[in-house]
Amino acid sequence: MNKETLTLKQFTALAFLVILGDMTLIYPSMLAASAMQDAWLASLLSQPLGLLIVYVFYKLHRTYPELNFVQICMKILGKWIGTIFTIAYLFYFAMIAFTCIREVGDFLTTKIYIATPIRAIIILMVAALTWALLKGISTIGATSEILLPIFFVFMFILLFGLLPQVDLSRLKPVLHSNMIEFSKGVALGAFSPYGDILALMMIIPYVSTKKHLKRDLFLSSLTAGTVLTLLVFMSLTVVGSFITEHNIYISYFLSKKINIGGSFLRIEAMMASAWLISTYFKSLMYMYSFVAGIAQLFQLKSHKMLILPSSMLFFSMAVLLAPNVLYYMVITADTWLMWDITTGFVIPLLLLLVHRIRSGKSKQN
Repeated sequence: MNKETLTLKQFTALAFLVILGDMTLIYPSMLAASAMQDAWLASLLSQPLGLLIVYVFYKLHRTYPELNFVQICMKILGKWIGTIFTIAYLFYFAMIAFTCIREVGDFLTTKIYIATPIRAIIILMVAALTWALLKGISTIGATSEILLPIFFVFMFILLFGLLPQVDLSRLKPVLHSNMIEFSKGVALGAFSPYGDILALMMIIPYVSTKKHLKRDLFLSSLTAGTVLTLLVFMSLTVVGSFITEHNIYISYFLSKKINIGGSFLRIEAMMASAWLISTYFKSLMYMYSFVAGIAQLFQLKSHKMLILPSSMLFFSMAVLLAPNVLYYMVITADTWLMWDITTGFVIPLLLLLVHRIRSGKSKQN
């Protein structure tokens, strides 16, 4: 269906940006809502669990290296059961993309373009996503390779600029949070960002050279997790757990507090740009997964004929998704965590188990 290729460097760049995605802005507040001042520790402990999730996806890819995730489902589970699981995952892909696009609209219309209708922002976002999908996977990979250094520069400026305001006393008392809520924070820190690797399972067969795929994928994932942990640490030590918990766009808020010598300040546009870069690529990968998954399900020769109709669907659903940002941040918080655990870990683990059982039976026969 797709004869384009990605270099390993482009794939790891996409992995880094997809894991960060919208988490760059909302991750600290998510963890602080559960673990309070211990959110930095919850984020730190979630990294090994997150790498385990990446390892499960890598092992699943190694079962059939030439197939994407939808094809692997059909191959392992058979035509009928595989079709059911594929439809469930297509719905999941669509919902992630809807939410990311809506987050862009809500953020820009509440923080930067206050007088702009949200539909105008969403249609611009969908148009950019559609243009990228029409250009193909190779172009998307090359673009991520170009924009990744810009993202790193903006994030470095944010973290370095906040160092003079760090106060470690705001982390006390340590381990004072409820153990159940702390465990929930660890789960959020692992499954919410690392579960997004699932979208890359739809493009991993197109990587041209896979000699060091495992090493580079783990390094990219660990680097993304480290950036998120540093963001949580900076949020807690600069403004404290209360403000971190109750400010949805905490990273943007932190960027407004940078003031070095009275001359280096007002860099919130850089933080917004960094977040838009990572969220754009996360939306792009999930939108591609949805379109390519439908093409695989119906055995179409090309997925490009589905891009424009899908774009209309994504625009309308992003507008209708929720009345405001608080609705889907508060109402769906616990539900979305269980969804991430199921789709990002339990089912891939189940697929590996079924493959192992079927392979064992084949060897016996």
